[in-house]
Amino acid sequence: MPHKTLAELQLALQDFLLDKPVDVSELTLATPAFSQQERLHIYHQAYRLRLIDALRNDYPALEAYISENEFIALATDFIAKHPSHHPSLRWLGKSLPDFLRNHAHWKEHIEVVELAEFEWQQVMAFDAADSMLATLDELRTLPPKRWMTLKLYLHPSLQLISYYSNAPALWNSLTKDNAAIDIEVGKELQNWLMWRENLQVVYRPIDTAEAWALKAFLTQKNFADVCEGLCGWFAAEQVPTHAAQYLQHWVRGGLVIKIN
Repeated sequence: MPHKTLAELQLALQDFLLDKPVDVSELTLATPAFSQQERLHIYHQAYRLRLIDALRNDYPALEAYISENEFIALATDFIAKHPSHHPSLRWLGKSLPDFLRNHAHWKEHIEVVELAEFEWQQVMAFDAADSMLATLDELRTLPPKRWMTLKLYLHPSLQLISYYSNAPALWNSLTKDNAAIDIEVGKELQNWLMWRENLQVVYRPIDTAEAWALKAFLTQKNFADVCEGLCGWFAAEQVPTHAAQYLQHWVRGGLVIKIN
C-alpha cells in the first residue's frame, strides 16, 4: 500500500483531532519513551487545551466566576459541539453565549449567560474597524434647513446591549478586584451602550429613549424621524432639545463617524 502524501497526512491528522474515523497508522511513530497511541493522545489533548486557552482569553471573568474546573468542563463541552471552523481562533468563542443560554445547567443562571455576552461584546468592540470621527464643529455649522434630514453614521465598535442582571458590575468586580459581587436580577431589561474610545472599550447604562434614538439612526432614520419617535418619551416642545443633546453627547464620545 502506498504511503500517504503530506496533504493526506495533514487531513488525516485533522480528522483525528476532530474525532472522525481515520486510519492513524501513519500519523506518528512509537519512540522509546512513548507508544504510538500515547503520542497521538498528546496531540489530541494539546489541540483541545489550545482551544480552551483561546476561550479563556476571551472569557476571563466568566472563568473567574464559575471556577476553573467548571470553565474547563464547559469549554470542553462547547468545543465538542462547536468545533473551530475558521483559520483564526478569533471566532471560536462567538457562539458561547448562545450555548450557555441553551445549556441544561447554565441557562438557569442568567448572570452567567449575560456575563459571557458582555465579555464577547467587548471583544467585538475592541476588534471593530477604526474610522475618522465627526466633530462638534460639523454639527454647529450645519445649516438649519438641513437638520430635519440629518442622518448619522455611527462608529463600527458601537454595541447596544440589554441585560436583566448586573453583569457589567459583576465583570468589573471580577476583573478589577478578583471578587464576585451579589447578583441582582431585575424584571426589566437595562440598556447599555458599549464602544471603543482611544483604544479602550468603554460602556455606560443608557435610558430607553436614548437607546431607541441610537437604534433609529443605526437604521438610517433621519433627525425628523427620531424627533417624532421621541415624542413617546418627551413633550413635543422638549424633543428637539433632547435630540440635540443626544447628538452632542455622541459626537463628544466618539460615537459618530459621519454627519450626512
